[in-house]
Amino acid sequence: MECHICGTTKELEIYGEFHLCPDCRDEHLRQCSDCGEYFIDNENDYVIDREGDIYCESCRENLSYCEHCEEYSYSEDFVHLEDTDERWCRSCAERDAYQCMDCSDWISENHGDSNHILCSGCFEDRYTWCSDCGDLIHIDDSFSTDDGIYCEYCYNENHSSNIHNYSYEPCLNFQCADDENDKKPLPYLGFELESGGVSIETRNDIAETISDGEETFYLKEDGSIPDYGFELVSHPITLKRHKELDWKIILKEMSTSGMKSHDLGESGCGLHVHVSRNYLTSYKWLLIDWFISKYQDKFEIIARRKETHWTRFKKSNGLPVKDVYGKSNGTRYQAVNFENRNTVEFRLFRGTLNFSTFMATLEIVDALVHWARQLSISDILASKDAFRNFTDYIRSNSLYENAVNYLNDKELI
Repeated sequence: MECHICGTTKELEIYGEFHLCPDCRDEHLRQCSDCGEYFIDNENDYVIDREGDIYCESCRENLSYCEHCEEYSYSEDFVHLEDTDERWCRSCAERDAYQCMDCSDWISENHGDSNHILCSGCFEDRYTWCSDCGDLIHIDDSFSTDDGIYCEYCYNENHSSNIHNYSYEPCLNFQCADDENDKKPLPYLGFELESGGVSIETRNDIAETISDGEETFYLKEDGSIPDYGFELVSHPITLKRHKELDWKIILKEMSTSGMKSHDLGESGCGLHVHVSRNYLTSYKWLLIDWFISKYQDKFEIIARRKETHWTRFKKSNGLPVKDVYGKSNGTRYQAVNFENRNTVEFRLFRGTLNFSTFMATLEIVDALVHWARQLSISDILASKDAFRNFTDYIRSNSLYENAVNYLNDKELI
């Protein structure tokens, strides 16, 4: 009788149907932990489970392979992960996977929070995040506005239906004075006035008090405003019509309630004025852009602030005038911004809640476009002092009384 593996006839022992020498027994003989049968390892497709127990080819059918720990375990102790389509042993699942609290599916990633485990499907169908505090909320318990979705607490404490998100764009309400209705074209002025420095509750109260149902203006969030505040954005309105509106009352209400604009620093808040782009030709816009940059020192006095990152004055640096001024250059952070399709934006002005300063700013911008409409660069150069020519134009027009007083105070006329 010979050894089943090596063929030796010495010191043979019998293990079931196998006759083995001690060396071959130690190296190749296995005994199934389930059925107890002996088998030779290279003749049987066996497996070893996580406990070190051996299972023959027949008995291994009761086991499954865990794709996480890469070990075998009894099949009834496995779970199926829906998001990865993998089978994990229960030990791995309970340690490293999640079970959705809504549908009970096992998943590899929690789409909820530390208090509520959710699969992606249940989250997308029934849950969302509060836009303010970031907490998980059920859709049925949320409050939606055009600005975002909120939990009940944040909606009641922080949100004002009068203040929209930064990207809000309503239908524009163009307005002019009655005696301008038959005049075409008209330079419509729209402004963006930034102000803040108050608590969120005060901000919301002010918004509620000054709101006019968005007839002449609307309010928007702006992350650049210090503390809590908003951006007051007017509809496109001619200067004459602006002077008929209640801006004095609105600015006073904001100021007396604690809001600030000018006092929040040179780069804190701005007053940006938009003008209808189609009111002037490209050449005339070039003229205005060149003029403001040429007299940067004077316009910094008018604007109540020096050049900042948000409002760069253009420099020709030896390039032709037509290649520098009056055109888009890839950034809106210019004293005069040409990046918008329908408007040209004057961004150089510091914010203010002082009515006379506010109105003087609108008047100066309006004067700029009317003045440029009637002149050419040769006309300005012939005058030898373009800035004096411009201020003389302002003094000659009774519509610009606030601008005249303002420029007098600044010793610019």
